[in-house]
Amino acid sequence: MKRRTMNEWIYSLVFSYIYIHMKLIITESKISNALHRYLNLSYDGFDNCSHNWADFNCGWGVCCDIYAVGFILPKDDYDDYLFKLVDGNNYDDDGDYPEELKGSLPEICWDEPNIQDERFDTILISEDMYDGLTDMFGDINHWRDSLLSLINKTFNTNARHLMYIYESDM
Repeated sequence: MKRRTMNEWIYSLVFSYIYIHMKLIITESKISNALHRYLNLSYDGFDNCSHNWADFNCGWGVCCDIYAVGFILPKDDYDDYLFKLVDGNNYDDDGDYPEELKGSLPEICWDEPNIQDERFDTILISEDMYDGLTDMFGDINHWRDSLLSLINKTFNTNARHLMYIYESDM
Protein backbone atom coordinates (compact mmCIF):
# COMPACT_ATOMS: atom_id res chain seq x y z
CA MET A 1 0.00 0.00 0.00
CA LYS A 2 1.36 3.35 -1.04
CA ARG A 3 1.75 6.00 1.64
CA ARG A 4 0.30 9.39 0.89
CA THR A 5 2.53 12.37 0.75
CA MET A 6 1.70 15.37 2.90
CA ASN A 7 0.41 17.27 -0.16
CA GLU A 8 -1.81 14.37 -1.19
CA TRP A 9 -3.15 14.09 2.34
CA ILE A 10 -3.89 17.84 2.52
CA TYR A 11 -5.49 17.81 -0.94
CA SER A 12 -7.69 14.87 0.06
CA LEU A 13 -8.69 16.57 3.30
CA VAL A 14 -9.50 19.88 1.60
CA PHE A 15 -11.42 18.15 -1.20
CA SER A 16 -13.43 16.13 1.34
CA TYR A 17 -14.20 19.26 3.35
CA ILE A 18 -15.33 21.19 0.30
CA TYR A 19 -17.36 18.27 -1.01
CA ILE A 20 -19.10 17.59 2.30
CA HIS A 21 -19.69 21.24 3.22
CA MET A 22 -20.19 22.61 -0.27
CA LYS A 23 -22.88 25.23 -0.67
CA LEU A 24 -24.60 25.95 -3.93
CA ILE A 25 -23.15 29.14 -5.38
CA ILE A 26 -25.62 30.99 -7.52
CA THR A 27 -25.68 34.40 -9.10
CA GLU A 28 -27.46 37.40 -7.59
CA SER A 29 -30.37 37.20 -10.02
CA LYS A 30 -30.86 33.51 -9.37
CA ILE A 31 -30.89 33.93 -5.59
CA SER A 32 -33.37 36.80 -5.96
CA ASN A 33 -35.60 34.57 -8.08
CA ALA A 34 -35.26 31.72 -5.59
CA LEU A 35 -36.03 34.06 -2.67
CA HIS A 36 -39.08 35.47 -4.43
CA ARG A 37 -40.38 32.02 -5.29
CA TYR A 38 -39.78 30.80 -1.72
CA LEU A 39 -41.56 33.83 -0.22
CA ASN A 40 -44.57 33.42 -2.52
CA LEU A 41 -44.84 29.71 -1.70
CA SER A 42 -44.29 30.16 2.04
CA TYR A 43 -46.35 33.32 2.57
CA ASP A 44 -49.56 33.24 0.56
CA GLY A 45 -50.08 36.70 -0.88
CA PHE A 46 -46.54 37.96 -0.28
CA ASP A 47 -46.61 40.23 -3.32
CA ASN A 48 -49.92 41.69 -2.12
CA CYS A 49 -48.96 42.62 1.43
CA SER A 50 -50.74 45.68 2.70
CA HIS A 51 -48.99 48.26 4.84
CA ASN A 52 -49.93 50.76 7.48
CA TRP A 53 -48.49 52.41 10.55
CA ALA A 54 -47.26 49.74 12.96
CA ASP A 55 -48.50 49.67 16.54
CA PHE A 56 -46.68 49.53 19.86
CA ASN A 57 -47.87 48.96 23.40
CA CYS A 58 -47.73 52.41 24.95
CA GLY A 59 -49.19 51.59 28.34
CA TRP A 60 -52.57 53.06 27.33
CA GLY A 61 -53.24 50.16 25.02
CA VAL A 62 -51.98 50.19 21.45
CA CYS A 63 -50.52 53.35 19.93
CA CYS A 64 -49.47 54.31 16.41
CA ASP A 65 -45.71 53.94 15.90
CA ILE A 66 -44.68 56.89 13.71
CA TYR A 67 -41.27 55.28 13.23
CA ALA A 68 -42.48 51.98 11.74
CA VAL A 69 -44.66 50.78 8.88
CA GLY A 70 -45.90 47.19 9.19
CA PHE A 71 -46.38 44.93 6.16
CA ILE A 72 -49.14 42.37 6.59
CA LEU A 73 -50.14 39.37 4.47
CA PRO A 74 -53.67 39.63 3.01
CA LYS A 75 -55.23 37.06 5.37
CA ASP A 76 -53.37 38.07 8.55
CA ASP A 77 -54.43 40.28 11.43
CA TYR A 78 -53.61 44.00 11.29
CA ASP A 79 -50.75 43.60 13.81
CA ASP A 80 -49.21 40.35 12.52
CA TYR A 81 -46.32 41.92 10.63
CA LEU A 82 -44.25 39.86 8.21
CA PHE A 83 -41.72 42.68 8.21
CA LYS A 84 -41.50 46.35 9.10
CA LEU A 85 -40.02 49.32 7.32
CA VAL A 86 -38.55 51.46 10.08
CA ASP A 87 -36.78 54.73 10.74
CA GLY A 88 -33.42 53.27 11.74
CA ASN A 89 -32.47 56.33 13.79
CA ASN A 90 -35.60 56.58 15.94
CA TYR A 91 -37.37 53.20 15.97
CA ASP A 92 -37.46 51.35 19.28
CA ASP A 93 -38.70 47.76 19.26
CA ASP A 94 -39.84 48.08 22.87
CA GLY A 95 -41.78 51.29 22.18
CA ASP A 96 -39.73 53.38 24.61
CA TYR A 97 -40.79 56.68 23.10
CA PRO A 98 -41.42 60.12 24.60
CA GLU A 99 -44.73 60.69 26.38
CA GLU A 100 -46.10 62.88 23.57
CA LEU A 101 -46.28 59.76 21.35
CA LYS A 102 -48.19 57.78 23.97
CA GLY A 103 -51.33 59.86 24.32
CA SER A 104 -53.73 60.80 21.59
CA LEU A 105 -53.17 59.70 18.02
CA PRO A 106 -50.30 61.72 16.46
CA GLU A 107 -51.49 63.75 13.48
CA ILE A 108 -49.16 61.93 11.10
CA CYS A 109 -51.05 58.68 11.81
CA TRP A 110 -54.25 60.06 10.28
CA ASP A 111 -52.68 59.69 6.84
CA GLU A 112 -51.28 56.62 5.11
CA PRO A 113 -47.52 56.32 5.63
CA ASN A 114 -45.20 57.38 2.80
CA ILE A 115 -43.08 54.26 2.38
CA GLN A 116 -40.75 56.12 0.03
CA ASP A 117 -39.79 58.60 2.76
CA GLU A 118 -36.00 58.47 3.15
CA ARG A 119 -36.21 58.24 6.94
CA PHE A 120 -37.61 54.72 6.52
CA ASP A 121 -34.22 53.20 5.77
CA THR A 122 -34.34 49.75 7.41
CA ILE A 123 -36.30 46.57 6.79
CA LEU A 124 -36.81 44.59 9.99
CA ILE A 125 -37.93 41.03 9.21
CA SER A 126 -40.01 38.91 11.58
CA GLU A 127 -38.64 35.95 13.49
CA ASP A 128 -40.77 33.58 11.40
CA MET A 129 -39.45 35.02 8.15
CA TYR A 130 -35.87 34.92 9.42
CA ASP A 131 -36.16 31.28 10.55
CA GLY A 132 -37.66 30.17 7.24
CA LEU A 133 -35.09 31.97 5.12
CA THR A 134 -32.20 30.76 7.26
CA ASP A 135 -33.42 27.16 7.06
CA MET A 136 -33.70 27.40 3.28
CA PHE A 137 -30.79 29.67 2.29
CA GLY A 138 -28.36 29.55 5.22
CA ASP A 139 -26.77 32.46 7.04
CA ILE A 140 -28.44 35.87 6.67
CA ASN A 141 -25.25 37.29 5.15
CA HIS A 142 -25.78 35.04 2.11
CA TRP A 143 -29.20 36.49 1.24
CA ARG A 144 -29.55 39.82 3.09
CA ASP A 145 -28.73 42.09 0.12
CA SER A 146 -30.85 40.08 -2.29
CA LEU A 147 -33.87 40.18 0.02
CA LEU A 148 -33.41 43.91 0.61
CA SER A 149 -33.36 44.50 -3.14
CA LEU A 150 -36.38 42.22 -3.66
CA ILE A 151 -38.47 43.99 -0.99
CA ASN A 152 -37.49 47.42 -2.32
CA LYS A 153 -38.46 46.40 -5.85
CA THR A 154 -41.67 44.59 -4.90
CA PHE A 155 -43.05 47.24 -2.55
CA ASN A 156 -41.43 50.36 -4.03
CA THR A 157 -39.46 51.22 -0.89
CA ASN A 158 -36.00 52.74 -0.54
CA ALA A 159 -34.54 50.90 2.44
CA ARG A 160 -30.76 50.64 2.67
CA HIS A 161 -30.48 48.08 5.49
CA LEU A 162 -32.11 44.76 6.33
CA MET A 163 -32.02 43.27 9.80
CA TYR A 164 -33.47 40.47 11.83
CA ILE A 165 -35.23 41.88 14.88
CA TYR A 166 -32.83 40.28 17.39
CA GLU A 167 -29.75 41.27 15.41
CA SER A 168 -29.92 44.87 16.55
CA ASP A 169 -30.46 46.91 19.67
CA MET A 170 -33.46 48.68 18.13
